[in-house]
Amino acid sequence: MAVRVGGKVAEPEPGDALQPFLTAWSRGDDRGAARLTDAPDEAARVLVENRRGLDGASLRARVVRLREAEDGRSARARLRLDWRVPVIGAWGYETEARLVRAAERWRVDWGPTIVHPFVDGVARLGTTRDPARRGRIVDRVGRAVVTERAVTRVGVEAGEVDAPATTARQLGRVLDVDARSLAAAIRAAGPAQFVEAALLRRADYRRRRGQLRGIDGLTTVEGTAPLSPSRGFARALLGTVAPATAEQLEALGDTARPGDLVGQSGLQAALARRLGGAPSRRVVLRVDGTARDTLLERGGAGSKTVRTTLSVRAQRAAESALGGRSDEAALVAVQPSTGDVLAVANRPTGSTFDRAVEGRYPPGSTFKVVSTAALVRDGLSAGDTVACPRTLRIGGRPFRNFEGGGGGAPPFAQDFAQSCNTAFASLAPRLGATDLRSVARDYGLGEPLKLPVAAPRASVPRVDDVASRAAAMIGQDRVLASPLSMAGVAAAVADGRWRAPRLLSTDSRRAGRALPARERDTLRTLMRRVVTDGTGVAVRDVPGAVRGKSGTAEFGDGEPLRTHAWFIAYRDDLAVAVLVENGSAGGKVAAPIAARFLRALQ
Repeated sequence: MAVRVGGKVAEPEPGDALQPFLTAWSRGDDRGAARLTDAPDEAARVLVENRRGLDGASLRARVVRLREAEDGRSARARLRLDWRVPVIGAWGYETEARLVRAAERWRVDWGPTIVHPFVDGVARLGTTRDPARRGRIVDRVGRAVVTERAVTRVGVEAGEVDAPATTARQLGRVLDVDARSLAAAIRAAGPAQFVEAALLRRADYRRRRGQLRGIDGLTTVEGTAPLSPSRGFARALLGTVAPATAEQLEALGDTARPGDLVGQSGLQAALARRLGGAPSRRVVLRVDGTARDTLLERGGAGSKTVRTTLSVRAQRAAESALGGRSDEAALVAVQPSTGDVLAVANRPTGSTFDRAVEGRYPPGSTFKVVSTAALVRDGLSAGDTVACPRTLRIGGRPFRNFEGGGGGAPPFAQDFAQSCNTAFASLAPRLGATDLRSVARDYGLGEPLKLPVAAPRASVPRVDDVASRAAAMIGQDRVLASPLSMAGVAAAVADGRWRAPRLLSTDSRRAGRALPARERDTLRTLMRRVVTDGTGVAVRDVPGAVRGKSGTAEFGDGEPLRTHAWFIAYRDDLAVAVLVENGSAGGKVAAPIAARFLRALQ
């Protein structure tokens, strides 16, 4: 209606209706804005639906141009809408609104195209999120280690299951999954929801297909997933990928949503952002819930291929060498000239604990390589006579021989070859409290291992009392190292200096100082004698001049003490360490595994 201003009647203006509408809409009061139109119920539905489709976006709406018709009964406005869409960001465009005058009053003539020129009674605004294709993990020459491979997702359609507990129990027996958790997931799911029980490689599914037939509600979905060549292939190192947990979703923020595949362990977890990339996001038109046309796209960060230092060939040899054993064991191989990690294999294959890289154990007699280096620096020669009694007591602590028996007073070279504990223990007084620790650093023990996965440094502490020093001489007391660290010891002898292990082609290169020539040559000679005439004869027939050192490391409590079996070796530009937990004698248990590995790579 007309308004009296200063004694005169002012004619109503189209903007009198349009500006309050835009203000309420910009304020987020969609229903309040709708009441300022000539179709408040329909306008409220469309305004609320489209803001919700834009994930609750904020809006700044303003008039660009307003023109009233000559008859004064209608007007057209050009509008500028600037949205701030969560995660996507700014999105702006122009649209139009029509106003009509009736009974001396202007109102917004409602039409869904006010929201966007393409919005109508069917199409609405919406957003989508398109995850990046997961990046590949390749070996040192670019050969795929982890890449998309064909899989079958096995599960049930929840609404088709009459007895969740029974169905879950049947699937649990075939797929080796927890039946109780699966039953709970089925009960909690919507009737049309697919509840995944297991993701199987296509070949694994075919083998189990017959056992799965007849299970109530069974549903399968074909697809792909980032996988290694076989289930156990470097599993603990490479890690696994699975739908994101609640904790991971919180940590990853806007880059992940429920159902997204996320690295759970190993390199897949450590390099989650690099391998997963960041999703691209779009503003779209949706029709019946389906995205049709793209109105705006914000590109995410593409995933990246990760080049490792691994060798597929060496890894296959490592897996073959460990075979189907289910006890705790590890094998790691490195290239002495570079420090590159060529293979990392662990048993049992179902465990995510990477004992080859992350585990720390007393290294036993494999540490005698370091002890010998310290003794050579002190002036010891391989030909020096050093008695090897069957038992010996030093500082009130008893020492005995395990692999090499004992007796007599042979040259030190034989003590080393036969791994005589008492001979090494008797030499402890020649060294100072920090000598072992100092020499060990030249072989990488105690140096930080800067890898993308957990890799604790070895521990060779100061030993003040002579009894503890005698125990440290044979890799006991508080000396601890991983198989990776001990492979580095063998590699240092091979190359003449320690080189920091690398797992990725982008890892930095670090090297220790060159070993003294006399020390290096003595160790090479002694380690060869271990193979030809000592505790490492299991490797004697392997082609090439293999050099090695066995180890049997006592641990725990009880009598007799339990032992881990060790063997470290090198041939040419390849070094290897083998550990078998609770494995008894290293020469009898670990050395044959190293032999199988080296033969596979001859």
